[in-house]
Amino acid sequence: MLTTLPSDVAIIASFIAYRLIHRYVDGPNPSLSRLSATIRATSTLHSSITTILALYFLRRCQTQWAKTGLTDGQSSTTSLDTELKNTWQEISSVRGHARKYPDDSTNPLLQTRSPLGNAITAFECGYLLQDTICLLREALLRLRLVQPGLKPTLRQLLRHADKTLLFHHVGIALALLVLHYYIHQDRDRGIYIIVQFLLMNSSTPILTLRWWLRTYHPSSRLLCLCSDFAFIAAFYMARIWLVGWIIRGYGKSHGYDSAWKIYLEGMRLPCQIGTGALWIANTAWWTLLVTSVAKRLPSELVKIGEAIRSKKT
Repeated sequence: MLTTLPSDVAIIASFIAYRLIHRYVDGPNPSLSRLSATIRATSTLHSSITTILALYFLRRCQTQWAKTGLTDGQSSTTSLDTELKNTWQEISSVRGHARKYPDDSTNPLLQTRSPLGNAITAFECGYLLQDTICLLREALLRLRLVQPGLKPTLRQLLRHADKTLLFHHVGIALALLVLHYYIHQDRDRGIYIIVQFLLMNSSTPILTLRWWLRTYHPSSRLLCLCSDFAFIAAFYMARIWLVGWIIRGYGKSHGYDSAWKIYLEGMRLPCQIGTGALWIANTAWWTLLVTSVAKRLPSELVKIGEAIRSKKT
């Protein structure tokens, strides 16, 4: 019970804290623009806090491993290092041949357990649950601009909601609730890698800045364009490159230098499907973002040039 207390407190405290922030900032009857702005502000606040906590946790694990002779998930002891690299488990059969996977029974990347790491994921879960409520409330206000006084069904709400963001929140929140269940069952594993994935939050402040400039200062075309490029870079690093970095880190614990090689040869099928789907989805979104900015770029440069010439004259 005591080992699960930090995550229990974190999920409840996170939910309540963000609900109180919305209540204080928005008031009982907020406008659509007010609520939308608060949603993005709290998203920026939360992502910044989560990124800092995740970096602290990861650094703390590295420090503890170094003190006990472990570095980057590997042992400095030759015998254990050899075991991590060369000991294999036969897990499944592929085309009639036994497929072998690295033995992670002594790998700290997966076997490290931490109440702090659990609390960070619970903090993320609490935020996602309350923000899902806010997104549905935003959809309700958007719907009532078109049909005042309507008591909508869930289907009508979903039609006016930001579906990508809503399903993103619901999916990750459900996954973290499952993790929370495993924590209570004393069956949680891989918290170090899970917290690594939370570093994807680090691109959110740039996204919010871009939204704020495009919404409230659309005439500042040069700043808007700079925010486009900044978000392209931030999204790539935080949501595409990061996936490869995490896989490569796991591969290093088994003597692999290539993320692609460990992905094909050393990762179990559920992990391959999960990380592969995540990488593909993020790459698709990034490609759409780059394409959108590239299409607007010529006209934006012309308008920026015109604005600069008009100021000189």
